[in-house]
Amino acid sequence: MPAQLHLRTASRRCPKRMVYGPCGGVQADGGCEVPGASCAFLAEPASLASLAFDPGDIAPPPGALESGDALRELPRLAAADAFAARVRAGGVITTDLPVHGTDVGVLADAGARLAGLTAVIAGEPPGLREALSPTHKSLVLQRAGATVIAGITCRDRNRVALEGELAALADIGVAGILAVTGDHPASTALPEAEAVFDLDSTRVAALGRRAGLFVAVAEQPIAPPVAFRPHRLALKARAGAELGILNLCGNLDAVAAFAAAVAAEGTPIPLLAPIPVITSARAGARLAALPAVALPTGLAATVSSSRDPLQTGIVAAAEAAHQALSIPGIAGIHLSVIRDDETDPTGLAAVDAAARTAQLIREAIA
Repeated sequence: MPAQLHLRTASRRCPKRMVYGPCGGVQADGGCEVPGASCAFLAEPASLASLAFDPGDIAPPPGALESGDALRELPRLAAADAFAARVRAGGVITTDLPVHGTDVGVLADAGARLAGLTAVIAGEPPGLREALSPTHKSLVLQRAGATVIAGITCRDRNRVALEGELAALADIGVAGILAVTGDHPASTALPEAEAVFDLDSTRVAALGRRAGLFVAVAEQPIAPPVAFRPHRLALKARAGAELGILNLCGNLDAVAAFAAAVAAEGTPIPLLAPIPVITSARAGARLAALPAVALPTGLAATVSSSRDPLQTGIVAAAEAAHQALSIPGIAGIHLSVIRDDETDPTGLAAVDAAARTAQLIREAIA
């Protein structure tokens, strides 16, 4: 089958209607993140090399700009330029936001505690029944003193809604976005939710740049087909992405190999290495159970068997981060932290663990 025909067929069969190749949720055995399905792109993986970003994919429909019904080209935000400068300088430290729900008081508290990091990635975790919109969440965090990279997923929004969210984020002066396709509802705690996937992360990255925002994207180095992953990140960079945040992919040798392969693609994009901060045995188990996540060998066992799991997890994360910063192409660290629902219902203890880890990293590189 000709490559382009195979790619179009695979896109139609994909539950998330991916256009620029398979998502990061492909299982090690080639299975789709949707239970019982296989990845449609893996039948002819060689065809993925022919993929190239087409700016026409995000062109407004005829007459939409004139009528005010499409996202216009917006000036580059000062906050976006400032964050880009931080990335160029290196030593970036970002973290997940382990606080969920709609309690803005708790959210503001988290923002204040994380104000010392380069940025908070305010994402949209899968399976949440109660969540604020990205713009509302970002505004609360910003007012508390945090620099925010707002997570934008395609899971629940069509293009109209995505463009509206991007325009709103630009209006409040957020530093940037993390453009992700998002996990399919069938693989989450909300399997009955309707999947949208009008766009994917590559096209949202391009729209984010149009909105004047700094754009980060995610990639999973160890998801099949592994050889395609550097090319996929390069596609996102050509679409407008300025930073690649890697998903948890096991040991640091996988990060180093991926960084070298990305450099060979000829489209430079700085990377953040993923560092897990495990605060308890339960938190480690929850982190390991997330789609397409691999933890460093032996880390969970070391933390869970410790007399002080929290301190052990923080120190281990800081040491791994120090090693990761020596890898060529790595501009900084992304801390992956998740709350222990039994002992930390608000997530603020996990927030403090991220802040303490960041402080240890800064002390080590000072």
